[in-house]
Amino acid sequence: MPETLEGRTGRASRRKASEVRRERIIDAVIDLVLERRLPATSEEVSRRSGVSTATLFRYFESLDELRRAASRRAVERFPELFVLPEIGRGARSERITRFCTMCLGLWEKLHPLAHVMRSNSLADRAAEDQIDVERQQMALVIRRQFAAELRHMTPARRDDVVATIGVLTSVESWQQYRRSYGRSARQTRRAWVEAIERLLGDA
Repeated sequence: MPETLEGRTGRASRRKASEVRRERIIDAVIDLVLERRLPATSEEVSRRSGVSTATLFRYFESLDELRRAASRRAVERFPELFVLPEIGRGARSERITRFCTMCLGLWEKLHPLAHVMRSNSLADRAAEDQIDVERQQMALVIRRQFAAELRHMTPARRDDVVATIGVLTSVESWQQYRRSYGRSARQTRRAWVEAIERLLGDA
């Protein structure tokens, strides 16, 4: 028997409600981590999202899966942090400064979430794989932003420079500069800019 319009509408409405509930759970994790700088427990997520613990685990098999989803959702929640204006355009010094400013802003806001993911990666292979994908995406941004300089390098040198810039401006680097060595955001950005200038050399 053909499905009625009312039946299709009801099913679409239930699916929409389910998607909203799922997003609410993920957003609760993001908010809790950013507020407390600590991984959120299932009970905390349940209270913040208004969804029972049983329902939470109908959407996600584990807290590890939920944390991975939170890391991916951050791009949708904070799109402005992931945008590099006029990518690949402008004088080299301007491009270096814009890139370092983007990375610094990203980690100033989202470092708690990034650190939770990295802590999970010790026991969660899927989290480790997701981090690797994110690093490769950043490598693509680096290649586009500094294409004018990289094209004059040998393939091996190019790969080394891209990897080094990625490590230099990573959340792990941010943590050492800002926390371990007590450098201000401005000092951290200046150090990154100067290091990238030297890396790119006379290219």
